[in-house]
Amino acid sequence: QIVQRYVEQIVEQEVHVPMIVPHKRIQHKHVEIHVEVPVPMTQEEIVHVPMIMQQPRHRHIEVEMIVDVHVPHTQEEIVHVPKIIQQERITQQQVEMMVEVPVPMIQEEIVHVPKIMQQERITQQPVEIMVEVPVPMTQEEIVHVP
Repeated sequence: QIVQRYVEQIVEQEVHVPMIVPHKRIQHKHVEIHVEVPVPMTQEEIVHVPMIMQQPRHRHIEVEMIVDVHVPHTQEEIVHVPKIIQQERITQQQVEMMVEVPVPMIQEEIVHVPKIMQQERITQQPVEIMVEVPVPMTQEEIVHVP
């Protein structure tokens, strides 16, 4: 009689498992800074400055004489005086910053993992069966013949 049984069989197989290794990443960033710097500006303004001119003066003596007398006159002159006006100026300066950012890296490693496979295995076991078989029996008989 044949009996069939399932037996486990172990088979090894190579499996690639990724491994993460951190690395540093350098990144540059540009930064703009707005700074207000006052800049002197000139502005013209018209200012009237009176000017006194000296003129000779004559004295009057009581004489009957008609004399022209010079009287000081004021004379105007336009003088340009610069005026300072504050004005905002925007300047841009580039700033460089170094930033380290870790970057995950993938590294492969070979790992041996056993794989279990089902396999049919046939086993034979000797079986002893007792069977009764009739065996012809012979019997001796002595017959005396006269």
